Amino acid sequence: MRRAAPRSGWLAAVMGSIGFLASAGSAAHAAQTDTPEKAMYLKYCSACHGAGGKGDGVVSGFLRPKPADLTQLAKKAGGKFPFMETLNAIDGTASVRAHGDPDMPVWGELFKEESTVPVARQAEVRGRLMMITDYLRSIQEQ
Repeated sequence: MRRAAPRSGWLAAVMGSIGFLASAGSAAHAAQTDTPEKAMYLKYCSACHGAGGKGDGVVSGFLRPKPADLTQLAKKAGGKFPFMETLNAIDGTASVRAHGDPDMPVWGELFKEESTVPVARQAEVRGRLMMITDYLRSIQEQ
């Protein structure tokens, strides 16, 4: 009897295939953005969460559960944007398991792997994560 592939393996394959196609469009779009924070968000997050953060990215139709609407984070936290909680969810410090398997990419680990200068690695990674988090703060709906 053949066993089904683990869900995380399936997600990695889908993200790899579709992410490649989405990244080309996102990279072109990111080059036209008005802030580095938005460019960083578009590059790493928009394939799943959509350009506007509504959870409607090009990959979102393949994902269960559906990606979160990132414009509602402050509203769900009583009106104050949860900066550190959001940062920790993006980098993988805090598990995003409230609605199932921890399938969101752990960007903190990816950024660490991309960095080539060990001394600057921690600051570079934290800077990228903070840029994405700061952008998310800027798109909150009241």
